[in-house]
Amino acid sequence: MAMAVTMEVGNDGVAVISISNPPLNIINAAMLAALKEKFGEATRRRDVKAIVLTGKGGRFSGGFDINAFQNPSGDTSDRTIESIDLVLNTIEGAASSIMSASVLKKDAVHAREILSNCKKPVVAAIEGLALGGGLELAMGCHARIAAPKTQLGLPELTLGVIPGLGGTQSLPRLVGVSKAIEMMLFSKPIMSEEGKLLGLIDEIATSEELVRVSRLHALEISDGRKSWVRSLHRTDKVGSLSEAQELLRTAREQAKRTAPNMPQHLACLDAVEEGLLHGGYKGLLKEAAVSKELVQSNTTKALTHLFFSQRATAKVPNITDVGLKPNHVKKVGIIGGGIMGSGIATSLILSNITVFLKEINSEYLLKGMKTVEGGYYIDTLSNIQSLVARGKVTQDKARKALSMLEGVSDYSEFKEMDMVIEVGYFAVIEDIPLKQEIFSELEKVCSYCCILATNTSSIDLNVIGEKTKSQDRIIGAHFFRLLNLF
Repeated sequence: MAMAVTMEVGNDGVAVISISNPPLNIINAAMLAALKEKFGEATRRRDVKAIVLTGKGGRFSGGFDINAFQNPSGDTSDRTIESIDLVLNTIEGAASSIMSASVLKKDAVHAREILSNCKKPVVAAIEGLALGGGLELAMGCHARIAAPKTQLGLPELTLGVIPGLGGTQSLPRLVGVSKAIEMMLFSKPIMSEEGKLLGLIDEIATSEELVRVSRLHALEISDGRKSWVRSLHRTDKVGSLSEAQELLRTAREQAKRTAPNMPQHLACLDAVEEGLLHGGYKGLLKEAAVSKELVQSNTTKALTHLFFSQRATAKVPNITDVGLKPNHVKKVGIIGGGIMGSGIATSLILSNITVFLKEINSEYLLKGMKTVEGGYYIDTLSNIQSLVARGKVTQDKARKALSMLEGVSDYSEFKEMDMVIEVGYFAVIEDIPLKQEIFSELEKVCSYCCILATNTSSIDLNVIGEKTKSQDRIIGAHFFRLLNLF
């Protein structure tokens, strides 16, 4: 299915505008232009009473094309105006967006004045997901009808930017300041059912009935049976200004502690506050200006690179493209029963993976086994007894997990391991000759398909495996802040 924006006008006078860019209906500059054209046509046509905006293929939209962040060009102001005009002028019908855009770039305003205000109600029919710019498009509509279990969120901060299509202004007015801050700063999506309770979603309808219900809702707005609501005009969910500012103050303090090198968090809060203090349109100007700065920042470039790099690992030449499947890991050997080794062992046995724990002697092996159970280091949050006491694990699950842990004093049991993780003995941790000796022994004992891993964070893997012939299956498996998993 080719990328397209289509429009169909029914006998009921409702124009259904559909986004089609499978699999996630990602929106780019070309689709923005096509959306503006279709909305303009629907607005001008006398046989159109109302508009429904939806996505094909069971998804509304996964947001805007992230590739644009990799090569931001100098025409950011033009794209910003296109985006603002689409939501506010073309869809939401707010004449002030023309004035806002003119502050950014006056010579681009006149070409868009012909769109004027949208005099016809627009309802978003949302299914599957509406994320980032997709949700912002939906929030620019006058109502939102969603299918069950539809995912709604603004995850832009994970890429170093902020919502740039009115999200910092619309979301607080639809769900309240506190929830909006939570959704944006933590990139925390919600489901449509929660959205309905919060007021972000007006109705829930089955996938089969979604467009039909949306058409009826749009017609009821058109003939006055339902209210015509523009998100930027809402004030009932915001609360008092003093309460909102206190929420923002607390959020700023938390952001400074938890994300001191992430400027997008404070920038997002600044945009929200600007709108609360001086109105939605001033907030939009702040949002647009900040977005332009952030998209050029090193933070955005780094996080965007990370985003694409993580996804590239799912497409490994000669692996994923030929259909190779990983073996299931059922048995793991762990060498070292200290705090880290016992923590890894706990995590594995609670995941129904059998663990053989080896230590340098029987004394340290007993300590390692007891650490997992909770006999030693009782204050360690990852041992089984602590997890049971905190209600994280039931007694039955604890007994089953501990039955999957076995202590060994030599490598004879490692013949059938799917994976071995060298963590470091109680008494000896980062000893290169000892690690080289361990991996030489493992190479002799373990099967050729066993993964040989080390938890070291300071020694070159090539050095660890230089006395073996198994460098191609020696990997790093560094476990960081394991206790937080529980």
